[in-house]
Amino acid sequence: MSKTALRASSTAVAALVLGAGLTVLAPSAQAASGADIVATIRGQLGSDACGNGGAGYYAPGTGQTRSCSGGSETHAWCADFAGWAWSRNGVKNLGPLNNLANSFQTYARNNQGGLSSTPHVGDAVFFHPKSQPAGFTNYDHVAIVSAVHANGTIDWIGGNQSGGYVTENKNMPGSVGAVEWTSGGYNVNLMGFASPFGASDPAPADGMKAQVVVNGGGAIFHGLRKADGTWTGFGNIESQAGDIGTVGSVADAGLNGDTHVVAVGGNGHVYHTIRLANGSWGKFGDVNAAAGNLTDVTKLSAVTIGTELNVLAVADGGLYHSVRHFDGSWTPFGDVMAEAGTLPAPVTSAAEASVNGQLQVVAVAGGRVYHSLRSNDGNWTPWGDVYTEAGNAGVASDVAVAGTGTDMQIVVTANNGAKQFHAARTAAGNWTALTDLTSVLGSSFTATGVSAAAVDNELQATFVTTDNRILHTVRRVNGTWTGAAAMNLTGITGNHYGASITGTL
Repeated sequence: MSKTALRASSTAVAALVLGAGLTVLAPSAQAASGADIVATIRGQLGSDACGNGGAGYYAPGTGQTRSCSGGSETHAWCADFAGWAWSRNGVKNLGPLNNLANSFQTYARNNQGGLSSTPHVGDAVFFHPKSQPAGFTNYDHVAIVSAVHANGTIDWIGGNQSGGYVTENKNMPGSVGAVEWTSGGYNVNLMGFASPFGASDPAPADGMKAQVVVNGGGAIFHGLRKADGTWTGFGNIESQAGDIGTVGSVADAGLNGDTHVVAVGGNGHVYHTIRLANGSWGKFGDVNAAAGNLTDVTKLSAVTIGTELNVLAVADGGLYHSVRHFDGSWTPFGDVMAEAGTLPAPVTSAAEASVNGQLQVVAVAGGRVYHSLRSNDGNWTPWGDVYTEAGNAGVASDVAVAGTGTDMQIVVTANNGAKQFHAARTAAGNWTALTDLTSVLGSSFTATGVSAAAVDNELQATFVTTDNRILHTVRRVNGTWTGAAAMNLTGITGNHYGASITGTL
């Protein structure tokens, strides 16, 4: 963010003139509390890019570079200041941070499933004009929450503010979506909070959870897997969100602690609802009315990037994509093949994942699997043949993907679901070989459907089987797998026609 982009409020603390003989602060060996983080940055109030005793700011071991060289500012440095503050206090997993404010979105996605709507002292607060695309803009900014007030306002301390200094803004709106200032003709919004992993006070009490929705006998049910591995019972979503008729395909995605659910209703329309973090449900809304009419929708997939929900739909053998913005508006369903190229056969299955903040899509057509990326400016890359890159798994039936770190994990069912395979696409675009999962899952079964999600940076997958079970497995960060275990489906009625898994706080 440029130093002129942030217009400080009238309540901002005046810049303090600090002496030149400051001591350079070295990183702490252990993670501190949010209060400790704030104490660290209060000591820098009034400093410019060459504060910290002339050494400037950055987080070692990350993509950040020093804010100061030879006594001069090197680049916009709000992200460097926030990264330095966290690094100084032993915050973990800082690798994805770089000189851009939006790298804190990536940090939040990797460590807490996305930006949170609940502020804590010591959190990074990210700002972005939501009227602009989700990628980098010159108006992005990040700062550290220095106080949270009972009336819903917050204070923050940030670098590169008020003409290029460390200053404090007080009693600012603390809700996600609030307009915090205007710059360059754009309203700049509060987009959410990233909690410092390893600090003692902001972490959620029960950890990240896997949320699962299931089509049971044409109705839609929801349950969750807690951080300790236990499952809750399943409840009927329509009893709270409204009856949408006999349900078809279902999908879910976590965003800021909430769970977004999309489903095909009895009239063939796509519907959307939200389960809030407190467990309450909103009413189903008709997506077709907002994003355009699709017919014969046979498969849905959903994933969040930043504060936006991306929905992918297989309809009439084609593939369509829409985005639900934070304000609840939808973009029209766009024809993916019109952008990425026509596939050699009708699409029978598809899935999408957020990988390092970028949308990646896979599709099954003619029994083969294809891959494309959608850049933050909305452009699609041409389809690539996954079987050419990762090996031939046989006639593909279904596919699921999830982003863990900078990799995309893919699970393919083949030979009418009798075989299951896994591969990964690295950040460099290289593919590992598709590997038969029979030995690692510990059992042989026939799957009618597969879903996948990143939960605490691990791959979790579910398989709906021909004998009416739903199996769950975890691929750990070290690459080992848990055996496929039958889920406790208490509360679900009827046959199990589909399932979707996502991770939320």
